[in-house]
Amino acid sequence: MPIYEFRCQSCHTKFELLLTLSENPNQSPCPHCGAKNHQKLVSKFRRLRSEDDRIDHIADKLEAMDQPESTGEMREFIKEMGRATDDDMSAELEEMFEADLENDNPGDPIE
Repeated sequence: MPIYEFRCQSCHTKFELLLTLSENPNQSPCPHCGAKNHQKLVSKFRRLRSEDDRIDHIADKLEAMDQPESTGEMREFIKEMGRATDDDMSAELEEMFEADLENDNPGDPIE
């Protein structure tokens, strides 16, 4: 059964309804005010990608990237690379990046 999003025309509350395809959404009252005059909204959706798809996307970005313009740009790329794995290694990768920066530039402030 699909979940649909609606906005109540009386109280302007946004809510979701789980409906069968044959059910009439106008029969379901607004959970906030009880009115039955609501408008169906276009819901956002998210395409689920496998871990391999996410890693391939990161590899393509890395291949297209020349030298990063700043350590901030590289830090963001490392975070994205960490999130691409199911284990969410972004924090661990960022720590490794920060430690490497400190070793390359002892005493220099990190951006």
